Amino acid sequence: MWIDDILGASSTIKGKVLAKSQLGVSYEIKDLGEARFILGMCIDRDPQSRDITISQKAYSQRMLEWFNLKDCSPVSTPLPAGLTLSIDDCPVTPEEIEEMKRKPYREALGSLMWLQVATRPDLSYTVNLLSHFAHNPGQAH
Repeated sequence: MWIDDILGASSTIKGKVLAKSQLGVSYEIKDLGEARFILGMCIDRDPQSRDITISQKAYSQRMLEWFNLKDCSPVSTPLPAGLTLSIDDCPVTPEEIEEMKRKPYREALGSLMWLQVATRPDLSYTVNLLSHFAHNPGQAH
């Protein structure tokens, strides 16, 4: 059996040593030291406070570039207050449908889902709402 990468955490040195020794019984392991980056997430540690921060800033920036949104302005909330989206916002004419087919709506949703799951739970409501329109998104969506 081949396992590529494992990331572990322990609140004590004893727990860390025990986990590594138990894994070492069944698998050949190689300790690469403290993790700095995994699955698109940057792991930062503050040695003074011992705080650990996980961010996806680089992933977010690549995502904005990929979807041609790198010049957009940040906002304080994922959706404007009072915004109502409905099926009435879906395209109906062949021209509108064809125009929206050229937009990577589902790909953008998938990228937002990864942010939501990993480090941005505040995006959950918005991603869920926008997912309702993935079959036929309109400009408002």
